Amino acid sequence: MSLRRIGFVVFVAVVLLEIGALGAGLRSIGVRVVLPIGEMPFLIGIEATTDLPFGLATGSFFLAADGKTLITASCDVRAAGSEGAGGTFLRVTAGLVYFDRSAFLPSLVFGGGLMAEMPVSSALAVAASGEFLYPIAFPLPMVSASGRWLVP
Repeated sequence: MSLRRIGFVVFVAVVLLEIGALGAGLRSIGVRVVLPIGEMPFLIGIEATTDLPFGLATGSFFLAADGKTLITASCDVRAAGSEGAGGTFLRVTAGLVYFDRSAFLPSLVFGGGLMAEMPVSSALAVAASGEFLYPIAFPLPMVSASGRWLVP
């Protein structure tokens, strides 16, 4: 099976999990920033999370100043920490990237990494993640940080 097909299967699986999780309602809304490490540009975007029985589902939409776009959907499996805000998660990510403005369609990305979330107060949390996303953030990871407003 080719890498494109594997990426497409991962993308569909993650999106289906996210759609199923939306029935549970939003857990948080926030601002996420991708740090420019390696070939990754500085990206800023919005993200939304919802609870899953085994962790979190996260959707993000990023834009760069020059129009580059990245849309990701992630499933975060709780590795450490208790229910509620905070903890360490194993992350599986799939998405669409439109960095090449001459391309007709966006490309698929897929990969995984780690995400850590820490509550700041009852209404705020911060998170950081490192993900290897093929083909845009590999062999160097995509490192991002976010601030989240927790929905009661």
